[in-house]
Amino acid sequence: MGEVISHVNVWPNDDELIVSWRGGSANVSVFVSDDPDDAGTDVRAPDGRGRTVIERTGRRRYIHLFDPDHGFFVAAERRIVMDGPTNFRDLGGYPTEDGSMTRWGRVFRSDGLHDLSDDDHRRLRELGVTIVFDLRSEGEVQSAPDRLPADIEHVHLPMSSDVAQQRSMLQRIIDGDLPKFDEDDMSEGYLRMLEGFPEHLARMVTAVADGKRVLFHCTAGKDRTGITAMTLLGLVDVAEAHILDDYEISASYRVHSAEGAAWFGEQIRAAGYDPADYEALWGSPRPAMAKTLDGLREKWGDHAAYVRSIGVDEATVERARAALLVDPRGGSPA
Repeated sequence: MGEVISHVNVWPNDDELIVSWRGGSANVSVFVSDDPDDAGTDVRAPDGRGRTVIERTGRRRYIHLFDPDHGFFVAAERRIVMDGPTNFRDLGGYPTEDGSMTRWGRVFRSDGLHDLSDDDHRRLRELGVTIVFDLRSEGEVQSAPDRLPADIEHVHLPMSSDVAQQRSMLQRIIDGDLPKFDEDDMSEGYLRMLEGFPEHLARMVTAVADGKRVLFHCTAGKDRTGITAMTLLGLVDVAEAHILDDYEISASYRVHSAEGAAWFGEQIRAAGYDPADYEALWGSPRPAMAKTLDGLREKWGDHAAYVRSIGVDEATVERARAALLVDPRGGSPA
C-alpha cells in the first residue's frame, strides 16, 4: 500500500487549473465535479505522476483524487473569483492536528458583498450558501448594503471595532489620539473582539453545527472576518501555521488594498504623521494574528475552551466539528 495523497495544490493559470500532489499509488484517478461531496462521473487519468491540468470554467470545480489504496482526497481553488468581492474564499482543505481536513464547500469568508453581480448571485447559489452573516457596523451597512439573492438568509451581527474601521481610525490619528498603530495594537483589538462579541461568534458556530452553508464577511474581509475564521479553524484543531496562512493571505487577494493604503498614507502624511507607523492597520500581518493566538491561549487555554466560555455547549461543538471535518485518509467523501 503506497503513501497517502497529501500536499494537494490547485493553482489557477489563465483558463486552466494546475493540480499537483504528493504520494498516492500509480493508479490515481482524477474526478472533476461541481460538488465537494460527490465525485460524479467525469473521470480522467493524471497527466503525470502527481500532476494534472484541467480546464477552468465559470463553475466551481472540485478535484476528487481517487487512490484505490486510500480512497478519495478532495481539493479546490481556495479563492473563488467573483465580479464584486475580491477576497472571497473557501475555508476547506486545511489539515488538522489529528490528520483530518476541513471540508470544502461548507464555510466561506469574504470582503464586502454590496457590489455582487447577477453572475455572483448565480455563483452563490451554485456554492449552496444558505446564510450570510454581515459583521459590519450599522453605518457601514447603511452606506453599502449587501446585495444578496432573496432566497439567502441575511443576518446582521455588527462586530464594530476601531481596528476594523480605517476611517474612524484615521480621525483618531488626525486628532492626535493615536500616535502609532502596530501589530501589538492590532492584536489587542482582535482580543477585544473575542471578549466583546461572544454571542455573535457563538451564533456562527451554531449555524455551522446546524449544517448550514455559511458565508461571513465584513468590509475588507480581514479583521472581523479573520477573527471569525480563526475561531472556526481553531475549534477543529487546524494547525496554527495554517490559521496564520489563512489570515495573512488577505493582503494578496485584496486588490484594492494598495490604492486604499496609498490614500490612507496621504491623509496621515497631510496631518503631519509618518504612514510607516500605521502600516499594520491596512494589512494582515502574520505576527498580529500570532500574538492574538498567544493571547487567546493565555486567557482561555485553547480554542475549545474559548468556545465553551461563550456559551456553546459540548454537543454543539461536536456537531460543528462533524460538519466542518472530513478524514482524507480513506473512504469516499461523506
